[in-house]
Amino acid sequence: MARSSILRSMLLTSACLLTISVAQAQDRAPAEEETEARQQTVVVRGQFIPNEVRSTSEVANLIDAADFTLQGDSDAAAALSRVAGIATSEDNFIYVRGLNERYSSALLNGSPLPSPAPLRRVAPLDLFPTSALKSILVQKTYSPDLPGEFGGGLVDIRTKSIPSERFFEVSIRGGLNTVTSLQEGLLYDGANTDVLGYDDGTRDLPDLSNGLTPEFGRELTNNSSLLIMQEGDVGPNFDFGLNAGDRFDINDVLSIGFIASGGYSNEWVTKEGRRGNAFVPSADQLAAFDDFERRSTENSIGVDGFASIGVEIFDNHEISFNGLITRSSEKEARTNIGVNDIDEPRRIDSLEWIERQLWSTQVRGEHFFPGLLDMEVDWRGSYSEASREAPYQLTTIYTLDDDLSNPQLINTQDGNQFQFSNVNDTTSDIGIDFVLPFENYSGECNYFCEVDLKAGFSHVENDREATSQTFGIVGTGGVSTGSRVDFVYNALFNIFDANGNTLGRVATVSDTVQPSKYIAEMEVDAAYFGVDAQITPHIRAALGGRFEDGRQAIIVGGINDDLTQSPADGLIEQTDFLPAATITWNPIDDLQVRLGYSKTLTRPQFRELASAIFVNTETDVTFIGNPFLKNAEIENFDVRAEYYFDRSQFITLGLFYKDMLNPVEEVIVPTENIQTTFLNAPTAELLGFEIEYEQRLDFEEWLGWEFLGDNELTVKTNYTWSDSEVTAGRNPNEVGLTEAEFCAQFPSECVAVNVGTPLDPVSGLRAAAGRIEDGRPLQGQSEHLFNLQVIYTNPDADFDANILFNYVSERIRTAETLARNIPAILEEPPTTVDLVFNKGFEAFGGEYHLTFKAQNIFGEGYDAFQQRGDQKIAVDTYDLGTVFSFGLKRTF
Repeated sequence: MARSSILRSMLLTSACLLTISVAQAQDRAPAEEETEARQQTVVVRGQFIPNEVRSTSEVANLIDAADFTLQGDSDAAAALSRVAGIATSEDNFIYVRGLNERYSSALLNGSPLPSPAPLRRVAPLDLFPTSALKSILVQKTYSPDLPGEFGGGLVDIRTKSIPSERFFEVSIRGGLNTVTSLQEGLLYDGANTDVLGYDDGTRDLPDLSNGLTPEFGRELTNNSSLLIMQEGDVGPNFDFGLNAGDRFDINDVLSIGFIASGGYSNEWVTKEGRRGNAFVPSADQLAAFDDFERRSTENSIGVDGFASIGVEIFDNHEISFNGLITRSSEKEARTNIGVNDIDEPRRIDSLEWIERQLWSTQVRGEHFFPGLLDMEVDWRGSYSEASREAPYQLTTIYTLDDDLSNPQLINTQDGNQFQFSNVNDTTSDIGIDFVLPFENYSGECNYFCEVDLKAGFSHVENDREATSQTFGIVGTGGVSTGSRVDFVYNALFNIFDANGNTLGRVATVSDTVQPSKYIAEMEVDAAYFGVDAQITPHIRAALGGRFEDGRQAIIVGGINDDLTQSPADGLIEQTDFLPAATITWNPIDDLQVRLGYSKTLTRPQFRELASAIFVNTETDVTFIGNPFLKNAEIENFDVRAEYYFDRSQFITLGLFYKDMLNPVEEVIVPTENIQTTFLNAPTAELLGFEIEYEQRLDFEEWLGWEFLGDNELTVKTNYTWSDSEVTAGRNPNEVGLTEAEFCAQFPSECVAVNVGTPLDPVSGLRAAAGRIEDGRPLQGQSEHLFNLQVIYTNPDADFDANILFNYVSERIRTAETLARNIPAILEEPPTTVDLVFNKGFEAFGGEYHLTFKAQNIFGEGYDAFQQRGDQKIAVDTYDLGTVFSFGLKRTF
């Protein structure tokens, strides 16, 4: 559906609803008075239960603007790492209840988002600055009004809305990283506009209309600013931002307001450590396939802007128009020095520039009709685009002497490569939700005191196009390859032999067998219904179901192919009914117990289905998709007890269990370099519990220290334990069958793989037991997650001090290859301790807010490895350092 059609439909809906409201305006006041009088007769236990948590029947966590300030978190991903049962990956994706980002969904004000990440459908949450956010809701149990792709949980990011009064804020922050700032790092010049986060065209792919000619080679390699790595001093981190808003009350009927914010950030990170991978020389041994010392410096530039205009009518109707754009550009220089798989000394240099951008537009309406059975109607329409541009990614490989000196440029196209890749992802969404309440006000109510009937419809369309072109430079002797790389390339394309041929040529690394482009689409039409009823004063039930009709398709081909007429691979067409039920029981005041059941699904991501190859140069891992993946189906069971002993003070205990059919797992493919693909494991189970505790302690009441006045100590902590198990099934030898016979008789214990070529995929069934380790944990699942936050608050001095501790235990980054006895890649995220101090004060006629933050105080690093017994091979390790920063905000 075109954007204009979506907006017209939404605006027409709004106009119709407002017309009804205006017609009822003259009866509004009596209706409101009558409603208020009736509501006084309804008694519900749990007066201290927070409104947002209590308003939903589901298990949920909420963090808001006050939490962002206290924790010192600048983006949504960092803020979410404090929530019970949530861990982060790569500082931008979240794992909920031990399930990786594949099983989580992200919404922006209720609308789904596209993703600029080439390997994932979910949007990276570090793209959302907390300065533009009102709150983040994490829902861990499913309800039918949400998308059916729900595994671990769903994150709804809420942007700021109409302010209550005019405000204007200016903020600035500076920081130092102990292993990066004001020290030597690896750099390269790049384009003149890199500091703004935009490439000015310097990295554009030269004209290919005449083919791979010497002229193309000269144009490709004639810019030394994109070729030469150098050492230089790294500057400090800094950022600044602006926030403004105002409200205009036209009269008693109409109010208009707006909010706008913008920001810029510039941060540096140097990583030094090791990189490699393992192979198995014999059954009980594990050795390094290659082993390198790794050093890199990355400069991240962020630019974001947000604007919202809202209109309130009669206090019962609100229409808002939201626009968000956020960019993150990474400029990296990296070198690996060591030995390859045949003990040859090598140096591998990489220069990269990656631009990620997401922009979203949305129009929303919220309506309450006091004269029309108190009906509530919410609607939305959105269109969003995400892109990832990675032009001119350069990789050069040098041979070295045994003492790792005397670098000589290797003379093969595999050693000197230029890669140009991009991903464009769009999502459009329309939806409408109805709530029709029925309440019993006749005296004291014993049964079905309140009943809400709910229904809604949504249509989501997600389209993606991704391309990747790689060119290799080949020389033919006569040139000193010990010279600077730009001199070598200049000679290759400008020196001629006796026959007039150039000494170098450009070759495409991908041949006709390997696709370099894919397009993908997914459409989901959904309708849901539900009943949320206060059955007795002590029991509440929410029941319902969602119908989803989904279609997903992938088409792969060459870079110049018109894929719109090609037959689709990775085609999944499926209609699902997804039931959900939650019972909430209040046995005593301020104690409630929830029991929940639901059935949900997870669709394979585009990149997991596409048989095109993608190289993640950050991890040196090559990914290739499997077009024969299926949807995963999940049954969810939850029990949770919540006791609220004061407002925002509580203790909760929850148990959860998930039974999974066909979960998607990433496994290692045995090749010279690390390559992975994706398989549907037959089944898996996840069992766990989580504890969360939050309490404020008034010093005067707690210790009797009157001199401390209203000073408080707040303790927030949560712990999650989970255990998962993947079931692979039997080995064909156990039942005396060949693999073909076994899969014909027991297809549920086999996995579908591509036995053809990437351009001509052919499905073949193989025993899962030969590719997946039976009984191992799910990929990305950590057994232990723990957070502790202790806050000291002095309201009179407008001061607070905050210490935060975060621990995530070991988890599988990439699963094993049983056929070669190669173990899984495990990762240990850093255990971090942060300190945050906030101080407000008045000076020079204005209000100021000063923040000091120390992150990762103990300098914990990242460690990824492969292990068997006492043998451990480093795959990816590096230090992170401690970051100190000061921030100042002025409010006008």
